[in-house]
Amino acid sequence: MEVYKLAAEVEKYFKKKMDQIVFVNLSDKFVDKHAVLRYLKGIPIPVMLAVVEEEAKRNGGRGSFSPAAAAQAMIYVIGADENFPYANQYMHFLHDSISGARMSILSQGLECTGSGDMMRAAILFRAAYIYERWEVKNEAPKNTLLINTRKVENADALFNYARACRDIYMDENEEDEAKKVAFREESVRKMEECIKEFPDFDQAYYYLGFFYMNKKRYEEAKELWTKFLSISELEPMKEDVRERMDQVDDLILYEKGTLEVMNERPQEGLDILLPLYEKYKEWWNLLFFIGLAYRKLGQFEIAVPFFQEVLRLKPSQGDSCNELGLCYASLQDFDNAEKYFKKAALVDQKDPELLCNLAAVYINTGRLDEAEKLLDEAEKMAPGEGITAMWRAELEKLK
Repeated sequence: MEVYKLAAEVEKYFKKKMDQIVFVNLSDKFVDKHAVLRYLKGIPIPVMLAVVEEEAKRNGGRGSFSPAAAAQAMIYVIGADENFPYANQYMHFLHDSISGARMSILSQGLECTGSGDMMRAAILFRAAYIYERWEVKNEAPKNTLLINTRKVENADALFNYARACRDIYMDENEEDEAKKVAFREESVRKMEECIKEFPDFDQAYYYLGFFYMNKKRYEEAKELWTKFLSISELEPMKEDVRERMDQVDDLILYEKGTLEVMNERPQEGLDILLPLYEKYKEWWNLLFFIGLAYRKLGQFEIAVPFFQEVLRLKPSQGDSCNELGLCYASLQDFDNAEKYFKKAALVDQKDPELLCNLAAVYINTGRLDEAEKLLDEAEKMAPGEGITAMWRAELEKLK
């Protein structure tokens, strides 16, 4: 069966919903009397457990169900488990018994979206997409117009499935972090699949742009939104994108500038980052990398205020504490160096480098015993670290 692959980590959440379904067997005699059931001979028929229980109450304990109830459960099974053994037979039944089955399934998914049942909506949208693929494949020999023919409106099932996954992971009441991650990644993959298969379907570009922004893939976000603006007629969404495009350009510059700094080209990094500072003086990440660039250039007195401003905006930013310690140590201000190295070590108590930095201050101020204790502790944390060995060698020279 031609279906798109669903990540196993997402599918396990869908399969949990299968406990709402029971399976029954129809007698061969009954099946033979109804032509529409010919694909179901010897096949377990799914029915929603709630339907069976309700019918049992009405019929004095005798459970029964209608073909429509069976069809509804089949849709659910198809959407929840892509490898279910009888999915092909179920889709034959849906094709023969429901006029416009794909649109019917889509409508049900939209109803669930409206009521806030996003897990059920995701299963239904996925079922609609799988059914559509099956229908195209199985009807193509009868109607050659269906071969390799795709219409933009057929993106609805895939797109709405991706949207439903997005809504699941963005649910503020969801506490299962693993579940949120799984549905986030599934949503991204399916949005990407949507623009690949349906390159003129505008809304996929819009939402995928936000995904890339959140993943700091700014160049890709800009490319997607540029495409969206060129093909969409949805003016409110276009206005939203236009307002964000300047921000995207600045984020691209920020990314380039920080990369220059990290690659030991601090002056080139400053040339890119300083113009942004005029617009974003409260952006602590930007301030940190400007400070880091100045520190790498040896301009410690200029670097210090940037790191101090970071700590004003984000008091627990341990890297800035460490950078301040390095700046003050380079300026021979060992009191302030000790102060900030201690703060950094409190934020990250498992970093041996911070202990070595503080030991270096003690070595430079003649507190050799305290330095040795810190180096011993650093060695326990990370045996064989080069920086620990370097400062221990300096310590030994002074003993």
